[in-house]
Amino acid sequence: FTIIWSLVYHFFWTHCRHGLFGAYNESRSANIRWGIRHRMATGTSKLYNRVCYGYTHDKDGKLIIEPEEAKVVQMIFRLYLQGNSVIGILAELEKQGIPSPTGNAKWCKRTVDTMLSNEKYAGMVLLQDHGDQTCFLMENNHTAIISFEEYQAVKLEKARRSNVVKTDTGNERKHQKYSSKKR
Repeated sequence: FTIIWSLVYHFFWTHCRHGLFGAYNESRSANIRWGIRHRMATGTSKLYNRVCYGYTHDKDGKLIIEPEEAKVVQMIFRLYLQGNSVIGILAELEKQGIPSPTGNAKWCKRTVDTMLSNEKYAGMVLLQDHGDQTCFLMENNHTAIISFEEYQAVKLEKARRSNVVKTDTGNERKHQKYSSKKR
């Protein structure tokens, strides 16, 4: 009888503890998510000042322009708007001996493509709460490396060059791909 009572007691308290810990973890998780969303909405999130190529932090942790890297960023945007493909831009960077953000001699295609889509270079920061898909856009968060007009022009050009078109039935491919050789 003592063994059975001991097993029942152990079984009961194990499930009670799991229930209590589960509720505690859910509550804590909800509080953390609320805090993150609140900091995004009020502009106090440290994510607004994450460094990317072309920027560094000042003594207060704010984003400031790194002049030499900013020239490279401006060149990348200019070359793209002049009709160069991402691969053409990579070739130019490597030809000029400009090291990648990680210090390598070779640049990754994805790095340049991501830079061309990064609103941070226009002085804005976009944060997204993936839990409920809420977006927070902070304009004039820091000094821009490129103008808003250049950023918008690159965004439009990327959409024009894309070989994927959104239709009512979903995504479809264009019959012809963009070629930087056909300018």
